[in-house]
Amino acid sequence: MKRLQSVFFKTRGYVSLGLLIFILVGGNSQAFDFPAAGWHRGDTSFAQENSRAALDRALDSASQNIEVDIIDFIDQNGNRVGLVSHDYKMKRATGLKGAFNERYNDPAKLPRNQANPNLTPEPFMTVVELFDMIKARKEQGVTPMVSLDIKDESKKAEAFGQWVGKLIQQYSFQNHVFASSFFRSNAFAVKAVCSDCLVGGLIFNDHYALKYLDHRYSSLDLTTLSELTFFLGFWGKKEFSHDFILIQDDIFFQHPELADYWRNVRKVKFVGVFVYNKEWTYTDAEWEMLKKVDWLELDPPQMDKYLKMKSHQ
Repeated sequence: MKRLQSVFFKTRGYVSLGLLIFILVGGNSQAFDFPAAGWHRGDTSFAQENSRAALDRALDSASQNIEVDIIDFIDQNGNRVGLVSHDYKMKRATGLKGAFNERYNDPAKLPRNQANPNLTPEPFMTVVELFDMIKARKEQGVTPMVSLDIKDESKKAEAFGQWVGKLIQQYSFQNHVFASSFFRSNAFAVKAVCSDCLVGGLIFNDHYALKYLDHRYSSLDLTTLSELTFFLGFWGKKEFSHDFILIQDDIFFQHPELADYWRNVRKVKFVGVFVYNKEWTYTDAEWEMLKKVDWLELDPPQMDKYLKMKSHQ
């Protein structure tokens, strides 16, 4: 039985959705456990990333788990509702300058998400709408694993993180919704108000400091001082107690021993891997390495292969 299953059993006292243990049969007819897998920003081959259409499509698939990106958003009535968006700034998804909440306060008046110019533009959805969508799915008998990537960069990031933690508690989603972030202000705030929420950091190369940081540290281990002293060996870094870790796929394939390191030394409850190059088609050897982890965040090319392997169980 996979580690991710036991995490939620120990955390909440029961197992969520039987936690998607996929028994796949290989060419040698030997059965093996495979990680649970979530759609990275929804089914982005069907609709714009993080849109309701893409997430609905993912939730209707054979792997009913999702990863989404969220930022802060306060509406015209002063209510914090959050926004499902990969970017804090509007430029990549809308072509407009500035941050979402700097220019708009009514979610209904936001420009449409057109991050992928080859797909139909889609409206943005709020985090409250996302949680209501998950709640509705649960009422239909489907309990998806949901990975929240918190990406708020504003001065209100800590308040937003606290709100996310309280929202998870309000909906009683602690057993199947977990939150990661590059930013300590986001992650620490969730944990501060929701001790039974699972919070983790990321290992990736797309940051001036993380390019040079040993992969036995995550984004949450970086302090303001260590970001400034990375050329001196990251003086001032601090090991934060992670509930889980998400590792960029190419880093993991180069260092598969990281799974055991993070479990046995850093004492995380589960290890995940996320896709960096959306079009990367994993080799058989890479799929074999992925059996060492507990959770995958896949884009359509990798998810299609995953579901084909699942169908052969």
